[in-house]
Amino acid sequence: MNDFILNSSEIASASKGVWLNLTEPLSFISMNTDSRKTEKHALFFALQGETFDGHDFLDAALANGSAALCINRNKLGDRKFSVPVLLVDDTLKAYQDIAKYYLGTFRKNLKVIAVTGSSGKTSSKEMLRAVFSGIYGSENVLATEGNTNNHIGVPQNIFRLRAHHRACILEMGTNHFGEIEVLSRIAEPDTAIICSIGRCHLEHFGDVNGVAREKSTIFSHMRKDGTAIIPVSGNGHSIMLEAASKFKFIQFGITDNADVQAEYLGGNLNGSSFNLIFQNTKQKIQVNWKLAGVHQASNAAAAAAAAMLYGASPELIAKSLENCSLPGMRARVTVRNGITWLNDAYNANPDSMKASLEWLREFADEKNTVIVAGDMRELGDSAAQAHYDTLVYARKLFPSSRIFAVGPEMCSAYSKLNAAEQINLSVFPDSKSAVEPVRSAVQDGDLVFLKASRGTKLEVIEPQ
Repeated sequence: MNDFILNSSEIASASKGVWLNLTEPLSFISMNTDSRKTEKHALFFALQGETFDGHDFLDAALANGSAALCINRNKLGDRKFSVPVLLVDDTLKAYQDIAKYYLGTFRKNLKVIAVTGSSGKTSSKEMLRAVFSGIYGSENVLATEGNTNNHIGVPQNIFRLRAHHRACILEMGTNHFGEIEVLSRIAEPDTAIICSIGRCHLEHFGDVNGVAREKSTIFSHMRKDGTAIIPVSGNGHSIMLEAASKFKFIQFGITDNADVQAEYLGGNLNGSSFNLIFQNTKQKIQVNWKLAGVHQASNAAAAAAAAMLYGASPELIAKSLENCSLPGMRARVTVRNGITWLNDAYNANPDSMKASLEWLREFADEKNTVIVAGDMRELGDSAAQAHYDTLVYARKLFPSSRIFAVGPEMCSAYSKLNAAEQINLSVFPDSKSAVEPVRSAVQDGDLVFLKASRGTKLEVIEPQ
């Protein structure tokens, strides 16, 4: 049963909008931003993007059941409507403000946990989902769906909240300054986590300090009695620490000066083990789970720190983490015709690429390993050096492996390698041109590792 209800008075108050054609109070059971989606008794928001304008699809929204429309004042003109229309200055801000109001109606019994990071935020979100499911039960935990972590996606997830939920885990992404602050304002988290700071979206942030400044705004609207959770060391640490120190804060990581430490014990293709060490209680517990890599163990320490705040025991945290799995093309393993395909091609930046190669080196037989490394997007002026460094590092860790580099940035980086570094390394301008050469090169017993930014579309190389 859908128990989402917002009435027209609440919506007008939250959005500072004005209703036209409203002859009697209305109740809505959903907020809709997609005119193609059939939704009865919905309020349709005509959002404007770089390549679309929802105001062009008002008729389609009505045809699909929307009961009312939310439009920008300056788009009304002389058009007449037969349904109620909410006039606002900015439909996106109205959508966000209504989500903020709606979230506020649950705050008595709900905890909001927000997570961001350059790498690992989706993995961390799934770990948080796992540990809070251990605390409250999986049916009482709402977490971000898919990659809906932006200025539209965060409100969209909030509108999925229902009265029975006890934890709301919101992943927050950004690629421009100011975006995380908006999401923090909407969510007003009880707990906010930065799982990592790395070289991502440098085209807009300039350097890792810029990344740290933007990510640290996740604390800007945190509740006064909230808790900030940050890495104990690494890029931008002083910037994060300054922002976090305005609140209670916990530091996590793989070193023994962390409040919650992950002591990595090693792993393989099927999982790994690590110890969680809680410095305040001197408790230590081993976790044996399906994920692998020291970077994932560090993310688990962040999730454990959050769970600890809400009364979870080390035993419950460990058990919950052991049930965690990752969605989509995140270290997805498939075996076809004796060839193991390890697809981690959903996202990449220089730091996540390095971490993945180090994890792969833990267990892979380099003579039977094929690495397919694709372009990493939005690195700005650092792109050329970052791609060159990646190929050099891959060759260093896997001197006998076959390496395929895909994308224009990788092609440029390849041209700068010396003759010895180019041995067993092939380049292709795009993923489509690499499909047949990679598939032809692999054989029974090989492990093929795919890693790139999503836009490079490396997944087409893996047979389906």
